[in-house]
Amino acid sequence: RVLLEVLNQALKDLSLLPLRNGEDLRSLLQDHPTKVFNYDGTDREIERNTDQAAQGEEYSGKHKAHTVKNLTLSDDEQYIYYLSATLPGSMHDKAIADQYPIALPEGSVLRQDLGFIGHQPQGCIIEQPYKKPKNKELTFSQKLYNKLLAQLRIKIEHANSGIKRLRILKDTIRLKGAKIRDQIMEVACGLHNLRVRSQQRAYAKNGHAQISIFLE
Repeated sequence: RVLLEVLNQALKDLSLLPLRNGEDLRSLLQDHPTKVFNYDGTDREIERNTDQAAQGEEYSGKHKAHTVKNLTLSDDEQYIYYLSATLPGSMHDKAIADQYPIALPEGSVLRQDLGFIGHQPQGCIIEQPYKKPKNKELTFSQKLYNKLLAQLRIKIEHANSGIKRLRILKDTIRLKGAKIRDQIMEVACGLHNLRVRSQQRAYAKNGHAQISIFLE
């Protein structure tokens, strides 16, 4: 845990850690070249809690497992700008987004999935799939829109997969305590951002600053 603290501080000194307060994003991203962002939830499996009430809170019906969850906001270069608090897996994405609001520059495009229906930060243009109506079919144009949007949103899936390259996140988390579980995720985001900004990677474009530190 001491080494984790040291690594966390090193990533902080390099300005590679994501913001934890979503309302600070507006000023950070004011000069972003595209202002197109992807917003999504990501789960990590944990050991089943011995406490019965905690089991219910941590059980994700979507993943059929006990998990903890975070929301991440990234751009099309897969850089993680924001990481929400770590919360029980039973919480829905929209509920987390409402509890921990984000603020983006005026006119930003925010891509999100159907788990965020009704979520619309002020001044943002929302790109979200059409939901199939009950007992009806989507129109051809709606299906085409959903398909095209899915192709664009795949980038946040790649970003979240990049975060989970660490085995401590891929495997069931056995460490106890909300603080350590949250810090592991924060450090993983910082290491992912380091790879994204590395000169060895093709991710960094659009004039993003790069650092001469290499991984792998």
